[in-house]
Amino acid sequence: MDPFVTVSSKISHMPQPPRLLKNKPQARTEVTKTKILDAAQLLFAELGFENTQLDEVAARAGCSRGAIYAHYASKEELFLELMEQRVHTKFVTMRKMLENEPDVSKRLGVFKRWITNQVCDPSWGTLMLEFKLYAIRRPELREKLRNLYEELFKDAAKDFVEILFGKGLTKAVRAEVERRLGILGGALNGIILESHFRPGLLQANHLQQLTEELFDALIHI
Repeated sequence: MDPFVTVSSKISHMPQPPRLLKNKPQARTEVTKTKILDAAQLLFAELGFENTQLDEVAARAGCSRGAIYAHYASKEELFLELMEQRVHTKFVTMRKMLENEPDVSKRLGVFKRWITNQVCDPSWGTLMLEFKLYAIRRPELREKLRNLYEELFKDAAKDFVEILFGKGLTKAVRAEVERRLGILGGALNGIILESHFRPGLLQANHLQQLTEELFDALIHI
């Protein structure tokens, strides 16, 4: 239970400090940013990162180009925030799915189905691959992306192996599972890329089968 819900009625009815209350400009700012991020995700998925122009994002979001620059210094910065929000949301959703399964022995199957669904809907994965290639050629952006990845995965990986397999694992086993999860991610990136390059070779049913086979081969203790 949220500890803040259990405070006494006297405290709960006290007026909140002004700094905790959102004023109308702040609320409008959050609404505008949400519209920009939603529009950017749709356009990046439709056109690709490099082909998307901020004017198009502004038009789709129903705001001016200046409104975008009020929040983001560049298209790259906009993408990085989009990635941080969307990837974090995916991790949180997936962790809740695992934790809601009381039988630890069944959690690996839940995780496999989640991974397979992500690969079989590869629009976001393709976009991430494109941005990684874009960032590799730009050292400053590559460093920002790498730092963001480390922060996201450090938070997501906290106790994640224990959620999957239960407690009592040795440090060496935990490290090996984390390594195999990283390898699986790289292999699935390659599958997504190849499915776009040679769609006749890797159709939807092939993607599902290969993902499941790779998962079973790599993720175990």
